Amino acid sequence: MDNPEAIPQPNFASATPPTSPDNPSPPSTLPFSPLILQVGSERFFTTIETLSRSPLFKVKLQDGWRFKKQVDGSYFLDADPEIFAHILRFLRHGIYPLAYDSVKGHDFGMYAAISRLADVYHVKKLSVWLKEQRYLEVIRTETSTRIAQEEVNKEEGLVPSNIGNRTSNANVKFQYFPSFNILEKYVCPRGVKEHYDNPEGCGEACKQVQGDKEDEYEDTGVMSTVIVKEKKVFNRKLCLEE
Repeated sequence: MDNPEAIPQPNFASATPPTSPDNPSPPSTLPFSPLILQVGSERFFTTIETLSRSPLFKVKLQDGWRFKKQVDGSYFLDADPEIFAHILRFLRHGIYPLAYDSVKGHDFGMYAAISRLADVYHVKKLSVWLKEQRYLEVIRTETSTRIAQEEVNKEEGLVPSNIGNRTSNANVKFQYFPSFNILEKYVCPRGVKEHYDNPEGCGEACKQVQGDKEDEYEDTGVMSTVIVKEKKVFNRKLCLEE
C-alpha cells in the first residue's frame, strides 16, 4: 500500500505568489519533488519541476497547491488521461504529439482535444503548434510514377512479369494500375526477329522479299502497368521544441 507520508510535499512558505498564470514569478523557488497525479482512472508520477513548465501548475504549486490531496497522497485532476499524457510528455521532454496512422492519416479529433487541454494549462507553445497545424509538416509524402509494359505471351496468354514482387521499407508503398491494350507491331518480310516492330532495321534484302506488298503488321496484346511509389518521410526536428 502506498505511504503518502513518504512522498515529499511542496513547501512554498518563502515563495512569492504570482499574480496570474501568464505572469509567474522566477522559477528559482521551485523544489525538485515527486508528485503523484490521479488523472481520471490513471496515475501519473512526475515532479514539481516538470509541472512548473505549465504556468497554471506553477501558480498552483507556488501558492501551496490548492488541488485537494487524496487519502493516498495523490492529487486528483478531472481530465482525460490519454490526452493528459501528451501534455505531460511535452512538459517533460518538449516533444510535440503526432497522432498519425499510415492508413487513417492524422487524428484531428485527438489534436483538438490536446489543444483544448493545452489552453487550460496555459502550455502556449504546444497550443500554438497544434492550432497552426504544424503536425501536417512532420509527415511528407514523396510520390514517383513510372509505366511498365510487357507483351502478352501468345501461347500461355499471360504476362511474364514480376512487377508485383516488391520488397520495401514500412514507409514505402507501391500501387499498381494495370490496363490491357492492343498494339500493332511491324513484321519483317523475311521474319527476322531483330526487325520485329523495328521497320528501320530492314534493309535491301527485306525490301526485295517484300516487293510491292504493303508493310505487314500484327495485333499484339500489351499489358501496361502504372506503378505509383509513395514514400513517407518523417521530419523528426519538427516534433521537438526549439
